[in-house]
Amino acid sequence: MAFSCHLWCHRAFLVCLCWLAAQLFRPLVGAENLLTSFEVQHGYIYPPAVTVAEGEVMHLRLLVPMQEGDRCLYREPGSPTDIDVHGGDNDSTRRRTNKLLRFGDAECSIRVNPVHRRDGGFWRLTLVRGTERIRGVTMVDVIERPAVPEIGAGGSASVSSFDEISPQRTEYCFVQRQSSMEGGGDGVVVPMYERCHLPLSETDPTGAGVWSVIAGVQGQMREMSYGIHIENKEEQIVTAVDKELDYHVLSCTLRYTKLTLKFCRFVRLADGLGLNVVPGIGTPRYGYIGAGFERNECGLEILGPEGLDKGTWKCLLGYGDEALTKVSGAIVDNSDTSPPLAIVGRDVTAIAQNGTTASLLCNANKPIDYCWFRGPHGQFYSLSESLTHGDGAPYWYSGIALSMGECGITFATLVDGEHAGRWHCYVGNGHVSALEVSASFEVRISPSQIISPAGDRVEAVLGFPALLGCDSIPRGTPLQYCRFVTPDGEAFSLNENVTTERPVLGRFYSNPNHNLAKGSCSLVIAAVREEDFGQWICAGKIEGHPVEHIYGVLLHNRDDGGASGGEDEDPTATGDGTLSAASISGMVVGAVAVVGGAVAVGYWQFRKRLHRQTVAANEEIQMRTMEERPRISVLSTSISEGSSSSTNSQTAL
Repeated sequence: MAFSCHLWCHRAFLVCLCWLAAQLFRPLVGAENLLTSFEVQHGYIYPPAVTVAEGEVMHLRLLVPMQEGDRCLYREPGSPTDIDVHGGDNDSTRRRTNKLLRFGDAECSIRVNPVHRRDGGFWRLTLVRGTERIRGVTMVDVIERPAVPEIGAGGSASVSSFDEISPQRTEYCFVQRQSSMEGGGDGVVVPMYERCHLPLSETDPTGAGVWSVIAGVQGQMREMSYGIHIENKEEQIVTAVDKELDYHVLSCTLRYTKLTLKFCRFVRLADGLGLNVVPGIGTPRYGYIGAGFERNECGLEILGPEGLDKGTWKCLLGYGDEALTKVSGAIVDNSDTSPPLAIVGRDVTAIAQNGTTASLLCNANKPIDYCWFRGPHGQFYSLSESLTHGDGAPYWYSGIALSMGECGITFATLVDGEHAGRWHCYVGNGHVSALEVSASFEVRISPSQIISPAGDRVEAVLGFPALLGCDSIPRGTPLQYCRFVTPDGEAFSLNENVTTERPVLGRFYSNPNHNLAKGSCSLVIAAVREEDFGQWICAGKIEGHPVEHIYGVLLHNRDDGGASGGEDEDPTATGDGTLSAASISGMVVGAVAVVGGAVAVGYWQFRKRLHRQTVAANEEIQMRTMEERPRISVLSTSISEGSSSSTNSQTAL
């Protein structure tokens, strides 16, 4: 019973399927002599889909010629009713949309003028021929009317050759100079597809000037024409700071370049905190914000900004293409109060080896427009970012960018006689102050690749400690070993095992604040003896070098009076010109003792002189008493009458 029921259902399904197929193919049988292979392949209606701008005119048609007695119906999106194109009961709808039979071809077609937003969707055309019907459906997408780019509105805006000059949905474009159009030279212009760009060349690399753009855009038949003014703008990084109550946003945007951003780094200058700012990742307080590396935007969002966050930052951007990578950056000031322009991060003393390439740095805390250096003999060295290595110049700019406040000069060859001495560097920013900011520093040049940080001559005092040493060039280059030779020929090496508990020769040991791994070798003499004064030799082997380097240092007795500067110097001063706490205490105690002694001696001399004057006065009175006794007698009488005695008179005198 179940099997027979299943068989009956199967037969009924086949019967229904055959009837449905007959109904679907019935119109084709009546119209097979009217259709071509194109119509069978692409459908009856043309076009099957259309994108039209709001306010334009739209045309739809069936690819079947109409005969006498045929009717043409259309149905709007969302409507359940078919409307006759030639008129009918719904004339108000026809007048509202102005739908008319196409002129020329005898086809079932309509024209919609103008197109509104509500016209988007599926439109249906139906050709009725007796009992037969041929239908077609078109998908209509209504878009906003394309607009002229804002950068080129009215032909008065100035843009760079890297800005987008295409309207939205551009299909083709012609770009040429206005002078060429006025001269009738538009015949050689080749249309561009989907995007407008400047036809730059070797003879016209920047495209600066006035251009005319003619573009065909999707959704409308009329072409768009407008003018643009191109300025030659160099690539730059534009910074911005947005401060809200609970978050700050620091942004750096790369502009006027065809290259794409590859990486972004923010550095907090107060403590050197570095952040690799990448879209999609972050920390509880820091994260990326912006339109993406594709738009050359990099922003740092700081949630709950704290003390150090409210200071100066640097953004460092790497950008390029498959064959090139460039690095640039800028300073972003997030301070509550703007600090004045100042030179920061400068070495008090710069060291270099004679005859080698070396750099001098002088960085500022704000972006700078320019910088320059003055040498020890009055030389002037002006710098710019365009002054690069390879131009054959004896010096060039060293640093990432002036916009980061970085000013550096690199010499191809640094010479002792020309470059050693006191230098001055100057930086300027016209937006901050008309006055330049300057700083000075010392440049010391060594004949070898090690040098004494305290100078060629170190002052010491007999019986007091002294410090000698030598550092590698460049600073921080590790030393494999180091050793010293005393003036009387004693030689010994130093390492971390030579300490105050285990000194060499009972009084030489390593300075615990220096180590060979950082390229520093430093010797402490516990108590200077007479034989220690003279020429010392510091020698060290830098890792990777075949031989060791040697540098000579003179240990001079300050008590000899032959001070190097031509002036008497205090014997308590250290070799580098600074005073220790013990020296200062000794000087104070000595000064007090000297002043107290001077007061005591002066008081003793005063009492002694007063005693001599008193004795001399008494002797003179006695002499006068013996020689002029009557006068004294009269005087005495006169005084006695006043109830006084001669003894009292002498006492009064």
